[in-house]
Amino acid sequence: MALRDGVLLLDKPAGPTSFQTVAIARGVLRAAWGGPRPRVGHAGSLDPLATGLLVVMVGTATRLSPWLMGLDKTYRLTARFGVGTDTLDADGAVTGRRPVDCGPAALTAALARFRGGIDQVPPAYSALKRDGERLYKLARQGRELPELAPRRVRIDRLELLATRWGVAPDLADTAPDPGSAAVPSGAGAGPPRPPAGLIYEADLVVDCTSGTYVRALVRDLAAALGTLGHVRRLRRERVGPFVVADAVPPDALRDAAVLAGGLRAPAAAVAHLPEVRLRADEARAVRHGAVPEPAWLARLGRAPWEDPKSGDQFFTLLDESGALAAIVTRRAAGGPLGLAAVFAAPAAPGPEGAT
Repeated sequence: MALRDGVLLLDKPAGPTSFQTVAIARGVLRAAWGGPRPRVGHAGSLDPLATGLLVVMVGTATRLSPWLMGLDKTYRLTARFGVGTDTLDADGAVTGRRPVDCGPAALTAALARFRGGIDQVPPAYSALKRDGERLYKLARQGRELPELAPRRVRIDRLELLATRWGVAPDLADTAPDPGSAAVPSGAGAGPPRPPAGLIYEADLVVDCTSGTYVRALVRDLAAALGTLGHVRRLRRERVGPFVVADAVPPDALRDAAVLAGGLRAPAAAVAHLPEVRLRADEARAVRHGAVPEPAWLARLGRAPWEDPKSGDQFFTLLDESGALAAIVTRRAAGGPLGLAAVFAAPAAPGPEGAT
């Protein structure tokens, strides 16, 4: 029986928003399955300029969002120094240019300041909300933006892979800057260029906690070097245990068979949580709302997973077939167990060939 609930890994192309990418997947699955429009959401957006891993939840798996949104991530990016933009990436309008008076050695030294726990002010162009409205919508409307408070994030790895420092622009840089009088921002022209026409770029890889803004990281790194900066390219390679190498490629986003075949069962989507296997009668009771037994903790192969923000602990309950029956929560170590989410048993297979 084909899955209709689960997690789908997509390799988002540059250009569309995460919302638009998810809408494409939703439409393709609806056309393939028929019936009502399936519930579909994503576990963390990507900027239009960005490519890479988008974790999409389908059907009842949309309820897994709390355990997927907070996963650590890996990004590979190209930072360009000497020019700043309003969006902090190459899609934005140029806001200023400043000479780059340091060499790659200074860049390497500056990276150390941003490893570990840091306080980061989110970009104005972000999906954060104020008074119910997304900040990027307020920014695009030219409305006054609220002063944003720094947020604590953690960067576990920040490595320099390569530099192109003080070099002549390549063919991709021969068009006018986005945001210039000749070319509107986002019109597909070449990326913004620093003063004197030379290019100062660095390729970086970042492992960071959820909520870290790579664009803000590049902004702050440039400031530490005494200049301006923005993200020219950005690719998300990992979200928790999921990697982009396992994702549906951009050229298959409209292929119903590929999308449907790429769905991972809800239990597989939360495999980073420790599990307890239940007998049939236990699973049936849990699915009817029975409180988890404290004795089940002895069946865990490892300690419950702890949410880094709330400190709450979680583990999964699987039935005899390996299907997800529930996610269990414990608000504090030693505290009572409760049901954070309950999942019905998978539908029984129909006649041969049915889905």
